[in-house]
Amino acid sequence: MIFFHIEFSIIDGMADAFKAMADDFIGITYSKEPDTVIYEWYVGDDDKHAVLREGFCCSEALLEHLGNVGPLLPPLVKIAPITRLEVFGNVSDGVRSALAGLGASHFQHFGGFTR
Repeated sequence: MIFFHIEFSIIDGMADAFKAMADDFIGITYSKEPDTVIYEWYVGDDDKHAVLREGFCCSEALLEHLGNVGPLLPPLVKIAPITRLEVFGNVSDGVRSALAGLGASHFQHFGGFTR
């Protein structure tokens, strides 16, 4: 499994536009990506911060997701810049390359379990 934790800082007055764009991401991801197993958006009570949690079964599923939503990302980050992008799990070189421009921090799994 590969997990993402992405934080956004929403520009004042742009929360409704951000939520509408996020809904587009959700629709595309739900309808086209059966191997995206977690896809959860959260918006802070202040409407200024948001978090996206994502989980993929493998690197190939993650790359498929990036292909589907990548074209929608520039308008989203224009109104809500990414302030943190963490990738958890052992990803392929292709994933590392695809995320290089987004400032991702990578964390390799070394132990523990999920029930």
